[in-house]
Amino acid sequence: MGCDRSEELKRYEARRETPHRWMIVDTLTSLPAASNGRDFTGLSMQDARDITDELNRSIAQGRDPLI
Repeated sequence: MGCDRSEELKRYEARRETPHRWMIVDTLTSLPAASNGRDFTGLSMQDARDITDELNRSIAQGRDPLI
């Protein structure tokens, strides 16, 4: 039985902070993802999803997404 890549756990995921604010969590540390000293918190849903997708795409391509 093969593993569908879409079913694999992602390194980063968007999580709701408040009814209208989202954050990106590093699933390895359970902490907010950060870049250049800025935590990815307080985001709109669309921004959180877009950034999460890019971070996970970078990981899948073997690139460090937070440089």
